[in-house]
Amino acid sequence: MELKPFYCQSINGIEAECADLLFPGIGELVGASVRENVASRLQTRMKSNQSQWYINLRGTGSAPHAGFGLGFERLMQFVLGIANIRDAIAFPRNTNKIIF
Repeated sequence: MELKPFYCQSINGIEAECADLLFPGIGELVGASVRENVASRLQTRMKSNQSQWYINLRGTGSAPHAGFGLGFERLMQFVLGIANIRDAIAFPRNTNKIIF
């Protein structure tokens, strides 16, 4: 379980309820997981107290829930057949092009 983030729910202490959708030549397009909703299990997995607010949210009880993230630029890269992801980013961040 240490390879996955602390908020991923564990099935048996070894496996997590999560999935990644990988596309050839692009990498991870979607990441999804069932979130841990038991505060005591979150507390034991966290490495620092910087996210105590997150545990406090779960301390009063939390409904089981899940989430996912979709890499929109990677999706556009795949759909449009773009070789480099930098060409699929609508508003790229480039420190050399900042105008002050």
